[in-house]
Amino acid sequence: MNRLYVAAQNSLSREWAPVAELRETAAGYELRFTKGATRIPGFAGLGRMQSLDEVYHSTQLFPFFSNRLFSKSRPEYKDYLRWLGLETAPSSPFEVLSITGGARATDSFELVSLPQPVEGKIAWKFFPRGLRYLPPATLDLIFKQSPGASVALMKDIQNPKDHQAVAIRSTYPETVLMGYVPRYFCSGLCRLLDSNPAAVKVTLQQINADAPWDLKVLLSVEAPVPLDFDMTADAPDFEILTSENAQ
Repeated sequence: MNRLYVAAQNSLSREWAPVAELRETAAGYELRFTKGATRIPGFAGLGRMQSLDEVYHSTQLFPFFSNRLFSKSRPEYKDYLRWLGLETAPSSPFEVLSITGGARATDSFELVSLPQPVEGKIAWKFFPRGLRYLPPATLDLIFKQSPGASVALMKDIQNPKDHQAVAIRSTYPETVLMGYVPRYFCSGLCRLLDSNPAAVKVTLQQINADAPWDLKVLLSVEAPVPLDFDMTADAPDFEILTSENAQ
């Protein structure tokens, strides 16, 4: 069963939090809201799906999601695939959204696909947060990095906004801050770093000099994990809401 999370941005704190879970089932699609929705001021649901304690079903992809598919007819489509590290287009709409994130300039939502363990390993790609706010000199050093370069993670436990924040830094030839890991991955990454930090391999996948800020640096992560490893453990925002806690 495939699943995606919808993340919304808090307009006050600028923090992102998962607010809903979309599942692809044998019968179609199923959507439930998560506890993160209760932390977003003024959150009013997704389109016509507004009741936080209701389970929504559809045989087709909900309009909220289908409207976020990147059209193949757009002139930048091939560039977009290249920025994402893809040689060919994904086969299904669900797979497309899991890779592209479905972000739109007209709202503050994005889609998140959390990695699942496969044969005792976990691997995924992501774009760092906060790159656009770094000094020009730092950005110049980052953009001179070569694909395949090792990247290090640092637990930022004194971060006043999030004690589970994970910063990213280059390791060669200069040590510079490269932004932050998206919050959705931090709980799982912190547990991996606590158990076996040397086994967590982070690599600079590619630099996209011509891409928008959010897509300029693509990183990849690989690490050994227990077969039952869950990225959402100890991350209550991902928990499904019930009628009792949806208020």
